[in-house]
Amino acid sequence: MEYTPKLASRPREFGDRLPVTEIFYSIQGEGRHAGWPAIFIRLAYCNLGCSWCDTRYTWDSDKIDSGTLQTGREIANAAVGLLENSDSSLATVHVVFTGGEPMLHQVRIPTVIDALRNKGFAYFEIETNGTIVPSDQMIQAISWWNCSPKLSNNDRPSDSNLVPAALAAIAATGRADFKFVVRDRADVDEMERVYRPLLPFDSVMLMPEGMTRTRQIEAMPFVLAECRRTGFRFSPRMHILAWGNERGK
Repeated sequence: MEYTPKLASRPREFGDRLPVTEIFYSIQGEGRHAGWPAIFIRLAYCNLGCSWCDTRYTWDSDKIDSGTLQTGREIANAAVGLLENSDSSLATVHVVFTGGEPMLHQVRIPTVIDALRNKGFAYFEIETNGTIVPSDQMIQAISWWNCSPKLSNNDRPSDSNLVPAALAAIAATGRADFKFVVRDRADVDEMERVYRPLLPFDSVMLMPEGMTRTRQIEAMPFVLAECRRTGFRFSPRMHILAWGNERGK
C-alpha cells in the first residue's frame, strides 16, 4: 500500500511567535556533538512526514501536539529555567532547534537566537532534513547544521527528499554534517549514488534506523561494518539507547 503522510496544515502566520511542542534539557544523542549537554527546542510541523519518523506528534494530523505559541523571550526564559538545578554554564550548553522540520520557521528563529544570546547561551545547532534553502540570517545565526537528508526508505517521493540547492547552501557554511539513516546495503548504495557527489566526504555520517533500544542494538553492527567498508563516520542514537523513544529525553 502506498504511504501517504497525514501532514497537519501549518498556519500561514504566527506573528512573532513559534509553535513550540516541547523544550527540554538532555544530551545531544547524534552527530558530531553526541554526548554534549543540550537544551532542545522542538518546533511543530514538517514538510516530509517520513514513514519511520519517531516524532510524529510534531506533524501527523491524527497525533499532533502543536504545543504553545511562544515569543523568543518566552523561549529564552524557559531555557534558562531548565538549568536552575544544574551546575552547567549557559555558555557551554548547546541549544538545538529540532522538530518536525524547524527550517519551516527560519524567518523567526534568528530572533529567538538573539534572545538566547542575551541570556548567555552561545552555541546553536539545528536539525534539518536539508530540503529548505537557508536564509543569510540563518546561515549567520546557526553554529552547527545537523542535516539528515532522506533516502527512499522514508517512502516519500525523491523530488521531495532531494533539494540540491539547500544541501549546497548548508554544505557551503563549512559547519555541517550530513547524517543518513540506513537499514541495509541498498540504502548505503543509494546514498553514495545520489548524495555523495553533492557533499564533502568527511561530512557524511551513517546512522542506524530504529525507534527502540532493541532495534538500535540489532542495527548497529551492520552500520558499523558499512562505516569500516566505506570510510564514512558512524553516528549513534544515544538517546534511544538510553531512554528508548521517551519524550523529553
